[in-house]
Amino acid sequence: ADKSTIVDEAVKHIQTLEKTLQKLQKQKLDRLQEGPNPIDLGHQDTSREAFMADQVLSGNDAAAKDLIIKSNSVTVAQPRLQFQTWTSSNVVLNICGKEAQISVCSPKKPGLFTSVCCILEKHYLEVISAHVSSQSNRSIFMIQAHQVGSSGAYNHQVSEVDEIFKQAAAEIMFCLTS
Repeated sequence: ADKSTIVDEAVKHIQTLEKTLQKLQKQKLDRLQEGPNPIDLGHQDTSREAFMADQVLSGNDAAAKDLIIKSNSVTVAQPRLQFQTWTSSNVVLNICGKEAQISVCSPKKPGLFTSVCCILEKHYLEVISAHVSSQSNRSIFMIQAHQVGSSGAYNHQVSEVDEIFKQAAAEIMFCLTS
């Protein structure tokens, strides 16, 4: 086969794959919007197409360049309900709506947990729970937080809440390096 025939066949195959991907993404979103089916709770779809659709939907995107944080974002059902993850070498931030989990791993530093809590409080992020683990040379914090808003701004949009959490994570990262 000559080169043009090979390229034409490759283009057709890619177009077919794109259509399949779109169809699978739509099916997945439809299933997420319907919620779990009590009859199918024990059933897992292990088809290759379902696996590939999951991989594409959870692909990595660059985000928050000024914070040097990477993003992994999956939109679920409606644009206002998102689960997002930002990572750096010492901080992982998972956000869903007005809730977040912040994981911090750092060399031991006196007053670090207090500094992290002060940063969260400054951004009107309430600590719901915290797990502190310490070894001889490092500390690990796992914090569940909720955005409560400032005295006059309790109803932030989800995108604003995301930015508040990202800003707090960036400050925590800065605190770890200073």
